[in-house]
Amino acid sequence: MRRAALVALALGTLAAGCGGGERDGAAAEAARVPEPAERAPASYRPLPALEVTHLDGRPADLGEFRGRVVVLNLWATWCIPCRDEMPELQQMHAKYAADPLDVVGISIDEGDVALVEGFLEEFDITYPNFLGDGPGLTQALDLYPGVPHTLLVDTEGLIRGYWGGRFHPFEPETTALVERVLSEAQ
Repeated sequence: MRRAALVALALGTLAAGCGGGERDGAAAEAARVPEPAERAPASYRPLPALEVTHLDGRPADLGEFRGRVVVLNLWATWCIPCRDEMPELQQMHAKYAADPLDVVGISIDEGDVALVEGFLEEFDITYPNFLGDGPGLTQALDLYPGVPHTLLVDTEGLIRGYWGGRFHPFEPETTALVERVLSEAQ
C-alpha cells in the first residue's frame, strides 16, 4: 500500500512538472518566453551534417536547403508542445512562402511512419518533413534530449537562433531575428 502511494505521488509530481497547462499573468509570460541566453547557446556554429531520411525511407540531405534561411524544428507526435506549435509553424511557412525561407521539420518518432504521416495530415502540414534519430540528432546538435527544439539557420549554414521547448514564431523578438537573418540573405 505504501509503495503504491509513493508511486502515485511520484507520478503526480512528474505530471505536474511536465504539464503544459496555462498559467496566469506574468508567471505565464515568464514561463512561455525563454531568456535570450537560453535561445542561442549554439549561435554562429555551423549546422552539422544530420542523418535524416524522407518519409519513404530514402536518405535525405539537408544541404539541399543551403542558400536559404531555414527554421529547423525537431518534433514528435507524442509531444504536446510540438502539437501546439505545428499550426504556427505552418502559418510561418505560408507567411514566408515568397521569401528564401524554408520551415523544415524532423520527426524523432521511431518506427511508425504511418503515425507521422497521419499527424502531418491531421495538422495540414505542407512544409518538408523528415525522419531522424532523436538521441543522434540532439547529440549532433549538442542539445538536451527530448523535443521540441527549433533552430534558425542562415544561408551559410550557421545556426543563428535556438529555441528549446515550445516555439512561438510570431513573438516580436523571434520575428525580428528571422527578418534580420532574411534581410542578410537578400
